Amino acid sequence: MSHLDALDDARTAFLNCCAATTFPGDIHAVTFQPTPNRVNEDRYVVQEWDDISGRPWVFLAVLDGHGGTHTAEYAQNNLPGFIRAALRTRVAGLDANSLDPDVISELLSSQVKNFDDSIGRAVVSRCPKPEALADIQAQALIEGPDAEVFRRANSGTTLVAALIDGTKNHLWVVGLGDSSVVLSTISQSGIRRGERLLTLHNPSTPSEYARIKLEHPSQEQNIMKNDRVLGVLSVTRALGDFSFKLSSEFSRCIFTRIPSRFPGFPIHNVTDDNHTPPYISSTSEVRYINLAQLKSKRPILLLYTDGVNNIIDGRFVFRRQNPCIREPAEVMGMLLGDKLDHEFMQDVFEHKVELEWNGPRSASNLAAELLGNVLGGTNASRLMQVLTPELLGDDEEDSFYIDDTTIITCPLA
Repeated sequence: MSHLDALDDARTAFLNCCAATTFPGDIHAVTFQPTPNRVNEDRYVVQEWDDISGRPWVFLAVLDGHGGTHTAEYAQNNLPGFIRAALRTRVAGLDANSLDPDVISELLSSQVKNFDDSIGRAVVSRCPKPEALADIQAQALIEGPDAEVFRRANSGTTLVAALIDGTKNHLWVVGLGDSSVVLSTISQSGIRRGERLLTLHNPSTPSEYARIKLEHPSQEQNIMKNDRVLGVLSVTRALGDFSFKLSSEFSRCIFTRIPSRFPGFPIHNVTDDNHTPPYISSTSEVRYINLAQLKSKRPILLLYTDGVNNIIDGRFVFRRQNPCIREPAEVMGMLLGDKLDHEFMQDVFEHKVELEWNGPRSASNLAAELLGNVLGGTNASRLMQVLTPELLGDDEEDSFYIDDTTIITCPLA
């Protein structure tokens, strides 16, 4: 079989494994998890809101669930409506020129916080004193009609979301956790560049590490352990995760009883080291971008989960011995261009990439093109390896570990 035939077969197999969707407005999305018997915990949202002010607004979000899909699914189904209702009330009757960006920024931040608080309140209202429950009572709670209330509080999810007004002159982005939102624009050289718009909320970010340490007494020794909060979570802000936000009695008496697909999950760290909660924050970061000043640079917005960062880093896939040190936002922003710096891309991936990887962009899914180039590009062998069940593992110690990966692309001009 020729190289081109092998690449075509690999490309077809890869695209068949992806769940790719194209939405009105040339918005493209893809989500991917090739490991057999593993549930993809990522979720995403693409919505057009025609009842805000003037032309329809667009709301986008990606959610990277952990500890189960319950929080991510609940947020996918309910958070957009929560924000939409508040926004509709706040800007009713205003035109685009009358919008106060700071007011919208504050609304987004407060609504995300209120939404998360409501998840915790639902638990406390049903179980105000978990330590007073007998075993049979506690078990009845998590298996009864309100079981989902406890499951969505126990699991968690990151969030990055974007709100674009009807004129496409105003952009707000909001985030919790280590998913990414990136703005890609064309530079003077004609090469696209990517800029990360929000901080990665994880222990590797110095400001996040310092914030958590300063929020708790110095005698607490295990707040950060093995680069994880309480030795468990690799993010410092999230929706859900109320084992880290409520007192340890909730973990000991309620949350430990919820079945998990991670039998070795160190929940004892949460119960033993949880002295001054919360340890995980639901205070989001919000940023406003004036798009009117960027129209000539043909801006494109990217939202993606940290599976993209892990693939570009390469330490769990093809670059275990020499991980890539390039900023993933820069790489992803450049891959959206009409021309590429192939030397730069070779240095990043150690494989070649290809414009219009899955066909003409006018007729193909751009998010799937990005993912295909990131995973293997024109290297058919690499593409087939990430689709081979025998090579794929459930954790980062295995030969090949592909995290749940979701990407949304949205043109802004």
